Order: sequence, then structure tokens, then C-alpha cells
Amino acid sequence: MHEMGIACSILEAVEKELLRYPGCRATKVGVRIGEFAGVDGESLRFCFEAMVKDSPQAPLELGIEALLGDELDLGWIELDEIDSGNGQAEAPVPHMKEACA
Repeated sequence: MHEMGIACSILEAVEKELLRYPGCRATKVGVRIGEFAGVDGESLRFCFEAMVKDSPQAPLELGIEALLGDELDLGWIELDEIDSGNGQAEAPVPHMKEACA
């Protein structure tokens, strides 16, 4: 099931992006999947949710945009600031490397 590897790559891309935005957490990530990309969107969603559940990234959502063609692209990442309760943003960067190994 290569969808598990794709889900892992998506999470690694989210992690990398979070390094650029300290004090933020990812809330939603979107992918564009062409009908000829050879990727089953529901299988990808299942794998993604299994990896994110009970992880530091939870509750990260996966948005899937179905397209014509053979594209498979990371479309967007929605970020929110993390509020520590004292008006300051904190910058914990959750790591998913263990789940992807």
C-alpha cells in the first residue's frame, strides 16, 4: 500500500514547513490527486488518519482535491498560532519520524 508512504511524506512536509513558522501548528493539509495518479484517495485518507491519530500532529485534517490528469501535489497547509496562555506563542515542533520509519 503506497498510500502509507505518501501519507508519511505529507506529514514530513508539514513538519518541514512548521520549522519555518515557529509558534504555529498545522490544522489542515491539502493534496491534489489526479484520477490517473494511481492513488486511492480514501486509502490515503485512512492511512493519514491512522498516522496522525494519537500523535503530536493530532487533530491534523487532510483535504483532498480530485483533479483530472496524473498530478499528485501538496496543495496547501493551514497553520494556526499556538497560544501558551500568556499572550506569547510557543514553538513546539512535533516530530513524526518514528511513525514513518
